[in-house]
Amino acid sequence: MRRLSAVVQGLKQQPQSESLDKKTAFWTVYGKLADEFDKQFQHKYGNDLDTSLIFAGLFSAVSSSFIIQIQPELQPDPNAVTQALLLVLVQNMTGAAIMGPTPERLVAPTIIVVAQSLLYFSLFSTLMAGLLAVLGKQWLLHYDSVGERGTIEERGIERQRKFDGLLRWKFDLVMQIFPLLLQHSLLLFATALSIYLWTIHHAIAAIVLGLTSIGVILYILMSVSALTSPDSPFQTPLTILLAALIKVQKSLAARIIGSIPAPITDSLREFWGRLEISYPGYPALSTD
Repeated sequence: MRRLSAVVQGLKQQPQSESLDKKTAFWTVYGKLADEFDKQFQHKYGNDLDTSLIFAGLFSAVSSSFIIQIQPELQPDPNAVTQALLLVLVQNMTGAAIMGPTPERLVAPTIIVVAQSLLYFSLFSTLMAGLLAVLGKQWLLHYDSVGERGTIEERGIERQRKFDGLLRWKFDLVMQIFPLLLQHSLLLFATALSIYLWTIHHAIAAIVLGLTSIGVILYILMSVSALTSPDSPFQTPLTILLAALIKVQKSLAARIIGSIPAPITDSLREFWGRLEISYPGYPALSTD
């Protein structure tokens, strides 16, 4: 592992002391390197989670205000209901069929129901992202709580155990879900806003829909550029998830290729080699 290699290099550069045996010197250097990594680790994910929490709080307030604004349109129009009841009452009293105006709205229009559903879905995604961000902060605290009890070797082993858990449980990949949920909720909100504005003014709705489409296209282009070019600065959470998905698919394909005759296997491996995608990820969490 990269951390183990760094410890070995640190031992070579450290002046030997007669008072320290090799094991103590090893864990001392390991502790210093682990502290540096943990500091960067906490800084990176702590800032990401703080940003997600702030955005989730602000965006949920905006979504809630729009939901409250559209909520009355899901209910029957009180004036239309009163008009229909008065018409029935007059017909019963006179015994004659009176042709009155048809009530304008006793049931909410379908387009309003769709817009409100998207808004609720957007709000749910935002709240879910906020909840996961709070859990993420607790996960970071749990990782950082190595403890002060025990020997330096015991503390080092405990820290390494937690670090291996980060790799085994794909912690970096899971953390990318939080901002992706926020981006998903933003897309749902823009779609719901476009649908609702369509019932008010088609020109305004077309402008909002056009701007939303441009934003989606730019986001897709940035994600694709990050997939095809590892040195692209336009990394997105979707890029990391797609890269992990492609890696899993390639692993499954490699197992299938293993059962295919050699001539066909060579051709398929050459094809996969051309599609090789290398995503650097977070250097501190990578392994050699």
